[in-house]
Amino acid sequence: MPSAQPTTVLGVRRVRSRISMFIVALLAMMELAACGKSSEQVERENAGRQVAMQKALADSIEEEREKDRRMRDAAAAQANERIAGENAAHELEAASIAAAGPTPEQLQAERANALTRYVNKLVLTLNDRSGVEFRKMGLSPKQNGMCAEFNAKTKAGTYAGFKRVVVTDTRVVVEEPPLRDTLTQFLVFQIAARDTGCFPDVEKVQILQ
Repeated sequence: MPSAQPTTVLGVRRVRSRISMFIVALLAMMELAACGKSSEQVERENAGRQVAMQKALADSIEEEREKDRRMRDAAAAQANERIAGENAAHELEAASIAAAGPTPEQLQAERANALTRYVNKLVLTLNDRSGVEFRKMGLSPKQNGMCAEFNAKTKAGTYAGFKRVVVTDTRVVVEEPPLRDTLTQFLVFQIAARDTGCFPDVEKVQILQ
C-alpha cells in the first residue's frame, strides 16, 4: 500500500505555491487601492482582504486534504482487492490439493509411522526389550494392524524362536499352539488374524471340540 506521506508533502507544496501567488497578487492590489483613499478606508479594505485570504487558505488546505484522503482510500481499496484475490487463489490451491488426496510420499510416510507405532506397542509387552528380531513385517491387508514374525529373548536370556503376532491399536496377540494351557490364546490369535486379514492360513484351521 503506497505511503500517504509523499502525497501529503506534495499537497503542502501546492498550497504554499498558491498562497505565495495569492499574497503577491493581494499586495499589488492593496498598493493600487491605497492610492487616493483615507487610512480608515484602507484599513477596512485590508481587514476584508485578510479575511478573504484566510478563507481562501483554509479552503485550499481542505481541498488538498480531501484529495489526499481520496488517494489513500483508493490505495487501500486496491490493496484489499489484491489481498482478497491472493487469498482466493490460495484457498483454491488448497482445495485442489485436498481433492487430489495424499501423495505417494505421504502414504509411504503414514505407513512407516504406523509400523513404528505397532512395533513399539509390541516391544512394550516383552520381558526383554533388547535385541528383538523381526521378519515378514508389514501392515495388515485391511490396513488396521501389523502382521509380523518376531524373535525375543526369554528371561533366561536365550531366544525363544520366531512367533507370529498381530498388533492393532487395541491389542498385541501372539500365536500359541492349540494346547490346553494356551488354547484361549490360540483362539484369540485366530480372531485377530481374521479381523486384520493377516496370515490367511488361519482360515483353514478348524478347532476340534
